[in-house]
Amino acid sequence: MKVLYLRLVLAYAVTSGSALAQDTGEGGIEQVSQHIGEMSMQMDVPGRATEARSVPRDTLRFEPLQMLDDLFRDDIVLLMRHGPTDWSKRDAVGVATTDCDNQRIMTEEGRERMRDMGILLAGNGLMPSQIVVSEWCRNQQTLASLLEGMALIEPDAAETMPIETDPGVNLLLSLQGAPDATRLATLVSSWDGHAGRDGPLLIISHYTNIEEMTQFRVFEGETLVLDPDRDNLVLGYVRLRSAAPDVGHFADSLASPLLREDDGLDMVERYYAALNSDDPDRLRTMLAEDWVGYGLGGQGGQIDADGLQALLEDYRAGMTDLHFEAESVYVADDVVTVIGHATGRHTSEMLGIAATGRDVRFQAIAVHRIENDRIAESWITSDRVELLKQIAN
Repeated sequence: MKVLYLRLVLAYAVTSGSALAQDTGEGGIEQVSQHIGEMSMQMDVPGRATEARSVPRDTLRFEPLQMLDDLFRDDIVLLMRHGPTDWSKRDAVGVATTDCDNQRIMTEEGRERMRDMGILLAGNGLMPSQIVVSEWCRNQQTLASLLEGMALIEPDAAETMPIETDPGVNLLLSLQGAPDATRLATLVSSWDGHAGRDGPLLIISHYTNIEEMTQFRVFEGETLVLDPDRDNLVLGYVRLRSAAPDVGHFADSLASPLLREDDGLDMVERYYAALNSDDPDRLRTMLAEDWVGYGLGGQGGQIDADGLQALLEDYRAGMTDLHFEAESVYVADDVVTVIGHATGRHTSEMLGIAATGRDVRFQAIAVHRIENDRIAESWITSDRVELLKQIAN
C-alpha cells in the first residue's frame, strides 16, 4: 500500500480581483486546495423544474488558483475539447463531418454535464463573447448543450451569441479535417476581444488538435485558458470536477493506480470541505443514497445520512467553530483511510457537561469505501475520552 500525505487547506471564499456577478450573487468561487479553485451555482432559475438549490450537479474546477484574475479578461481564449462521448461507438472510416449516425457522439450524461457547464460559466461571469466550433457532430452537440445552460442564466446573451462553424478546427488529419493546427493557432493568436461584446473567445475543437498546438492532454469537456498576448501561453485549465480520463486517449492513465490515488485525495478534500461548510445538502452530494456509517459518536450499530447530520448538529450545538482537518491520507483500491483531528470551543452543554469555554482538540480516524464517485460506507472513531478529559476537569 502506498502511503500518501495530504495537508488539507479547507475551502474558503475568494473575494479579491474577480469580475464574477457579485451584485446578483449568482456564482460562488472557493479555494479547495493550495492550487485549485472551484466555481459553483446556487440560485433560482426560472423555468427549471427541479430543485433550485445547487442548480448544476457539478462544480467548475480551475487550476492554478493564481489564474483567477486572468479568467475574467476579454482578451483570453478558452480552448475546449468537446464533451463526454460514447466510446463504444467509433467513427466510421471516411465518415463525413455531419454524418452523426456513423460518428462517436455525446452521451446523454455528457450533454447534461455540458449543460451544467454552461450554467456554471455564465453564472460565474465567464460568458464568451464569440464561439468558434468544429463541424463534427459531437462538437455541435457540445455547443447546443452549453448554450442551453447559458440561456438559463443569460437568455439574451445566449440567443445573440456570435457563432462560427470553422472547418479549420475540425478533427486533425481526418476526412474533411484540418491538415494541421495552423488555423487553430491563428484564431487564438489573432484574438484581442470582441468589438461589441464582453467575454473571451471560446473554441470547441478536438483532442488531437489541442495536443498538437499546446502539447497538453485534455479530458472531454476540459478547457485550456490561453493568452494570445504571451504567444498563446497556456495559463491553466477549467473543467468540471467530474471530468475524467477517457479510454480513447487515456488508456495508460486508466490503468494506473495513481488515478485511484488522485480520486481518493480529491474525495477527501471535498468531503472535509463539506463537513466544515455546515451545509447538509453539500455533504449529501458526497454520500451514496444508501450510505451507512459505523462507530460514529461511540454509538453501537449503524446510522444513515440523517443520523450523521443529527450527530453533527449535536456537536455544533455544544461546540462553536467546530472544524475537522485531515493530517494524513492512505489510499488502497476503493478504500480511503483518513487520520485527523477536530477542534472547537466548548460553549454549550455537551455529553452532559455544562459549557466550560475551553478550546478542545481531539483525534479521529475514518475509513471510507468509495463506490461510483461517492462514499458508500464509513467507519469512524474519535477519541471521546480525550474530549471528556478536556471539558470535565
